[in-house]
Amino acid sequence: KKYIATKTGVKHTTRAGYGTVINLLDKDPFGARRIDKIRLSDAKEWLIRLQQVDKKSYSAIHSIRGVVRPAFQMAVDDDLLRKNPFEFELASVIVNDSVTREAITRKQQRDLLKFIQEDKHFSRYYDAIYILFHTGLRISEFCGLTLSDIDFEEKQISVNHQLQRTRDMKYVIEAVSYTHLTLPTNS
Repeated sequence: KKYIATKTGVKHTTRAGYGTVINLLDKDPFGARRIDKIRLSDAKEWLIRLQQVDKKSYSAIHSIRGVVRPAFQMAVDDDLLRKNPFEFELASVIVNDSVTREAITRKQQRDLLKFIQEDKHFSRYYDAIYILFHTGLRISEFCGLTLSDIDFEEKQISVNHQLQRTRDMKYVIEAVSYTHLTLPTNS
């Protein structure tokens, strides 16, 4: 919690991720242990238990460790610990069970767009889905677009913000790394 308190100015999604880790540590017996009593073997055993017993995915454990490791590093920097027990290669301890997602094929994309275009209900979403397919925009980036972000003459979209919804259902605009996308041509 002390480490997270030092992380000011982070995006609300990052803050929500911190909250998830804090909730996990509050419920897990590992979170109640004294920081100076945790050894390298304890850290490894905990992550193994998270995967094998608690059935957390490699990705989830990677995110958890992404908060816990720098928190322990802060304890090292504050001279509370001599070394960080979480400073090891994660893949050497737990199985990377991540699976590569396969995008839909061109034919599947054309079939879906055709269905959407011809459907009485979904046809109103055709333009948006077409743009999403052909630009690679995230839905939050698409929802954050304004007319000033689109240059029809140069066929460019400027993406420098996105529309996000917080846990308490408020909408916020967040900055993103600036990028230019080329508008799709009619296929």
